[in-house]
Amino acid sequence: MEMKKASYRIVAIAIAAVLVLTGAGLGLGFGLAAAKHEKISIFSRPTVQKIAGQKKDWNDVDSFTCYYGPLTGIAEPDPVYGGDLVPVKEALKDFDVAIIHSNQMFGKENAKEIVQEIRDSGTYVIAYITVGEDDTLRVADGLGEGGYASYYIYEDGVPKTNAAWGSYYVDAGNPVWQAIVLEQARKIMEYDVDGFFLDTLDTVYVEPTTMGGMQDLCRRLDEAYPEAKIVANRGFTAFPYISQYLDGIMFEYFSMNYNETTKEFYLRDEKEMMQNYVAGCNLVNRARRYDYMPVFVLDYVEKDEYKYMSQICFDEAWKFDFITYTTYSRALEICPVPGVKPKTNRGELALKYMDSSGLGNSGATDLVYNGDRSEANLAYAGNKLCVVTVDSVFGGYSGAKPLNDGFYATFDNHDQDNWATEAWASLDDKKKDHWIQFAFKAEQQISRVIVYWAVDNGSIFSARDAYVEAWIDDEWVKVAEYSWEGHLTQQNSTVFEFDTVTTERIRVVQPKNRGDATTEGVEGSTTYSGLMWVSEVEIYKDKANA
Repeated sequence: MEMKKASYRIVAIAIAAVLVLTGAGLGLGFGLAAAKHEKISIFSRPTVQKIAGQKKDWNDVDSFTCYYGPLTGIAEPDPVYGGDLVPVKEALKDFDVAIIHSNQMFGKENAKEIVQEIRDSGTYVIAYITVGEDDTLRVADGLGEGGYASYYIYEDGVPKTNAAWGSYYVDAGNPVWQAIVLEQARKIMEYDVDGFFLDTLDTVYVEPTTMGGMQDLCRRLDEAYPEAKIVANRGFTAFPYISQYLDGIMFEYFSMNYNETTKEFYLRDEKEMMQNYVAGCNLVNRARRYDYMPVFVLDYVEKDEYKYMSQICFDEAWKFDFITYTTYSRALEICPVPGVKPKTNRGELALKYMDSSGLGNSGATDLVYNGDRSEANLAYAGNKLCVVTVDSVFGGYSGAKPLNDGFYATFDNHDQDNWATEAWASLDDKKKDHWIQFAFKAEQQISRVIVYWAVDNGSIFSARDAYVEAWIDDEWVKVAEYSWEGHLTQQNSTVFEFDTVTTERIRVVQPKNRGDATTEGVEGSTTYSGLMWVSEVEIYKDKANA
């Protein structure tokens, strides 16, 4: 496929992969709904005070801890100057988010009650699960080399090992491994936690052929537990593929690093820090402009330097709108409480290094939301009225989330570097219909649907044919359609109006081989006629609202 989106290149910058694309978008716009343009500085959001017994909105969390010790343990609030020791469960309640190890729940007395007590205090509890490595060497199905499990990545006839931790790399797409992970997730959810902390995603960097499997495993976890918060530990190479299934990401070792020889933590030098600045801006914050989620920074410092080094780490991360926690043990079996607050301006450098080289400011600005984010738009994600799903996702795109985030691309605002989070694209399949479905939590009266098509490289990729269906009396009923005959025409948006229907589901469908009204092709096809490419969908009760 010649589409530029398929030929992206990933540039490795030290510990991160930075997505780089070139070109500029341009297109024609007509039929645009009236909308108030509002510039939002999402990286300078105000902090929200934690109220005991109440959870903050997930995107407002600004403190966390990562603790793998026993839930019945004792916390050391101040490792340098001492202080009263407290039960770990009490220390965890001081944070907005507590990441714990699932092994400390399984079979442990009162574990479920402790988790519930922590949650009742207003703290999100997120439990550890490994997705790219196996902690123990298993036989499992015995179909691998040497009679071991088929899901291991083999090197010279034996399972390949992560020497730093003694674990074994796996192919996340292997069905046997996926069954193990999903069963682990089921057991974790029995303890009523708020979500999963996915570790060892960097296996896709070790073995790139496992990328598709990792994406599929994350999708299955998200679909099995749609209400669960899913946080990835690093996995920057996989991030463009899995961000649609995530609610947060951890940037471990942001300001600090570890010397394997001396066994000491040290502050990164200017060059190393710049590499992380570039990764943070180009990959993480570039995507967060369109799909905001918390970024958790876990840094490690020497115990006798804990207080003042923690302050440095907090200050550095906060400039990029990252939330920090510091500890002094790689095993995370202790729970120190930093007791510091960042003194820098939140998000002041969030986009400063957003270019491919990190040599200067790209001039990028914060996102301008131009869609309808009012209560009238039943589709808008902020109104929490529906769940949006799609028939498929083209590789590298961030899934269905851009379809109701309050932003649609035009030739004026299209950002060529942010294609993955600016729009959704289906698989390029000329033999199948493509669709976008909005499932509402309760019946809605609907009479108007607006579809904003994607912009890319000088064109607006509106479909040649499309229609809207409503789920009525247990079947899909077509309520509106359009068809372009003759000369191909670009349109930024298409408005579907119809007699009011009462339904819990609305679907926008592009018939097979009827996409891309921009380029001439042969035998009834256009260049991307098998692709459905949409930036935003708005849905209204009344025809007058838009």
